[in-house]
Order: sequence, then C-alpha cells, then structure tokens
Amino acid sequence: MITLPDQTKVWLNAASSLTYHASATVNGQRKVKLTGEAYFEVAKDKAHPFIVESGTQQVEVLGTHFNVNAYEDEQVFKTTLLEGSIQIANQNQVKILSPGMQASSSPKGIQLSPVDTEFAVAWKNNNFTFERLNIKEIMRMIARWYDVDVVYKGEIPEGTFWGSVSRFDKISKALIPLEATGNVHFNIEERTIYVYR
Repeated sequence: MITLPDQTKVWLNAASSLTYHASATVNGQRKVKLTGEAYFEVAKDKAHPFIVESGTQQVEVLGTHFNVNAYEDEQVFKTTLLEGSIQIANQNQVKILSPGMQASSSPKGIQLSPVDTEFAVAWKNNNFTFERLNIKEIMRMIARWYDVDVVYKGEIPEGTFWGSVSRFDKISKALIPLEATGNVHFNIEERTIYVYR
C-alpha cells in the first residue's frame, strides 16, 4: 500500500505503476497517472478533485473507494465503484458511477453495468477471481502476477470460467481448477506456460 501526500491510500496490483507529484496538489487538483490496476481510498477534499489518468480514460472523484483496471494489454479499461460517486470520461463521453457499478471504457465509448464489487477487488485480497472470463483474460492476469510468458498451441480453448484461486499458490496449483474443467490444458516449461485444448 502507498499513502499519497494527501493521505489517499493506493494498492497497486502486479505489473502496475503510479506516477504522482510530490506535493499534494498542482493547479488545484490532485492528479495521478496509472498504468495497470489499482484500488484507491481517496481522502476527502472537496476543494481539490482527485483525478486518475490512464490511457485515454480519466476518473474524477472528491472522496471515495474505487478500483481502476487499465493495463495496456487490455482492450477495455474497467473502473468499479465501491463507495461514493465518481465521474469517468474518455475522448467521447462523460458518465457518473454510483456504488456497485462498473464502467467499461473503450474507443467505442463507456458502458455502465452493475457488478459484484468483490470480484473487481479480489486481487487486493490476494485472490484470482474469475467471473465469466475467457482463457485469454485469465492468462493475462496470471502472466502479470507470476511474470511468465503464455503461448497458445493449436485452437484457443473456448468458453468462460468461474472460480477463485489464491495468488500465493504455486503457478501449477493455480492452474489446477481451470484444467479440471476439461476445456483447457497446460504445460509449464521454465518461465513459459503452454495453453492448449
């Protein structure tokens, strides 16, 4: 966990970085730049909005709890609100989120949908939690956490997966529940995971 100069608390996920100014505010704003994924507990300060920039997406808050998933290798950036209210903007739209909502931001626009917030912040509690994710989405999460390469052999397994695995497990153990479905198989060689049907 990182505590920013304004007392905002930030938890960074694997392969993530946060850039911020050493003083709490610049030009009346508290602005940070995020690459990857982070959970924020923003200190309240109505006079100085807190802004998270990630790619073409911008999230503006006054004081709240939220998660931003904005890895560069993801096609859609996801912002999930747990408490308070936030405004999210990209090049085309501006939307307001209420608690329990998730904004999915892409070049096509911003889509809002209700979400189980526990899934969005499971990583903060050291779990991989999958809710209707395809194998490529899951393997990107695993690759970032374990710092491994993923290679697909033959057809990419279809379907979506549900479940939860501890991030403290060895990689071979973390893959067991996925392989138990019979829809996907893995072969681990040094720092590479081979995925096949």
